[in-house]
Amino acid sequence: MPSNTPSSPSALLSIRQASRLLGVSEVTLRQWTSEGRLKAFITPGGHRRYSETELRRFKETGPRAHGVKDIVARMEQAPAQEMEIAHTRFAGTSWYSRLDADSRANLGHLGRRVYALVLTYVSKPGKREETLGMARDVGREFGECLVEMGLPLTDALEAFMAHRAPLIDAASELIKSRKAIDGRAAEAIPLVTRITDAVLLSLVEAYERHGQREKAEVKA
Repeated sequence: MPSNTPSSPSALLSIRQASRLLGVSEVTLRQWTSEGRLKAFITPGGHRRYSETELRRFKETGPRAHGVKDIVARMEQAPAQEMEIAHTRFAGTSWYSRLDADSRANLGHLGRRVYALVLTYVSKPGKREETLGMARDVGREFGECLVEMGLPLTDALEAFMAHRAPLIDAASELIKSRKAIDGRAAEAIPLVTRITDAVLLSLVEAYERHGQREKAEVKA
């Protein structure tokens, strides 16, 4: 809880500096403060500050913050959830029942590639540009595959968003549970959204190119 003066002389750190020292997100730091695990001191100017001495003591004895590895571990369970979605939500739809075994296997392969790229994008910052390019390529393949199957774009979008949900849920589960997370783990949700949006846009572009080709053929 915030108080006006520190109990002993110590360097006072801003919330950004304090979160970096502890290796957690600012959201987690505020949460620990509101729960009374950490003390924050209010300066005459109304700014929140933390005692460096108390932070270092807390770092040695406090709870471990969940990191990217914890998020990725949860995401790795997503393919199993994807299969469950396919068998429950889509099994009764007309377009899914029309798919033969090869088509379903191909879609499953593309889906696993997307999941693998998402995990790489989240866990390996140095490969993000390369991974994003690969994700766009897979999105185009996805779109071309679905076009060949005769799947309407609206159904394709519904299927894609439903299969993306387990990844978003995995990334947000720790935050929703109010468990401590570090700074990199806090970035997981926007990262998952960014790369899957890239896949989705490429998928839509594949449909648009197909429509343009059909129009050109009609005019010819």
